[in-house]
Amino acid sequence: MASPAAGAWPPPPPPQDRRNTRELIQRPASGSDTPRLNGRKRMSTNMTELMKKQVDDLRRRVLEYRVVSKRTNPALDYSCLPNHVDLLIFGPAGSGKSSLIRTFYRALHNTATIPEEILSKIIVKETDQNEGTLLYTSVPLKESTTRRADVISGEMYGGTSAIRVHDTRGQIWMDSKELKQLEFIIQGRVKDMSRVEQRNYRYARLLWEFWRKDAELFPSDIVQSSSGLATRPHAIIFVFDGSMDDIPNGEEETQFYKDIIQMARERGYFYPQIVLTRIDKVEEQLAEYEFMDEFESEQRLREILDMKIENVVLKLGVSRSSVHFIENYLPSAPIGDLSIDYHVLRLLDEAIKHGDMYLQSNIEKRRRCVIQ
Repeated sequence: MASPAAGAWPPPPPPQDRRNTRELIQRPASGSDTPRLNGRKRMSTNMTELMKKQVDDLRRRVLEYRVVSKRTNPALDYSCLPNHVDLLIFGPAGSGKSSLIRTFYRALHNTATIPEEILSKIIVKETDQNEGTLLYTSVPLKESTTRRADVISGEMYGGTSAIRVHDTRGQIWMDSKELKQLEFIIQGRVKDMSRVEQRNYRYARLLWEFWRKDAELFPSDIVQSSSGLATRPHAIIFVFDGSMDDIPNGEEETQFYKDIIQMARERGYFYPQIVLTRIDKVEEQLAEYEFMDEFESEQRLREILDMKIENVVLKLGVSRSSVHFIENYLPSAPIGDLSIDYHVLRLLDEAIKHGDMYLQSNIEKRRRCVIQ
């Protein structure tokens, strides 16, 4: 990846992409391999083949991903780069974070079967539960593969990097305590499968807590002894329930996540990705208006999605191209939903690109680094 010109960091935001709401939900009709546009109109064979090619291209690109693949600057020490990219997921409790990770895996590997060692880490909240995931959890979407030497020329070829997603406990109170927890996670200081909580609940809302040492605030058994590029997240994804009327939900929640986004930008995460889930619920809500015909319902759905995205852009101060409407796979859903796969893989591709930008900028800022 070419580095930005001097003085041009952070780089300009990526070009605007309105496909989020213009090409949404081309899911297969029941008993048919022909996808439908927005769950109603069937796409033509040519459109289906085009979307299949786009999905295949995205899947191949993500599976072949290698951290900072273009390593052409002799002044930089690329050996300090980890052989994995870490994506960190934040969001309110019950917003669909764990379901998104499950959908990532299914779309990337084109499978309905998730290995038990991964499935055991992905806790999806039931409707009668207050929260799902309670631990800071690392889930490998794909493992790295080894580079090999050509037997004749000796040149190295192949080799890919691992992609890991970190699930976090959903935020409930939106207070200073949870803000400190997220800052601690962003620093790369938390061990896998740890419950990130401060020692004493009495300090939950006291601002002076921010000036206390982490060793005083958090139990020693969850704290990494040191942090570096290998332990810090490389890109950040925020997940919200897109079926809600207000996203984020209210002024307090909006300010809470604006503060987190600002904190992330100060640490070099300039373009966090925003995901709105549960588009199927938006469709269900729209279906209650029986007086609308198919065309009117289609147009109204697009208007609602556009409005929700624009509101998120304005409230959180992010670029439109960073906001994605995603439908997660249900556990019983078959594989091969072109719309789900396309939008999820495009999000995943975008996130690892920003992970690359973060890693590239860090090795440009320093000549020496330590891999833990």
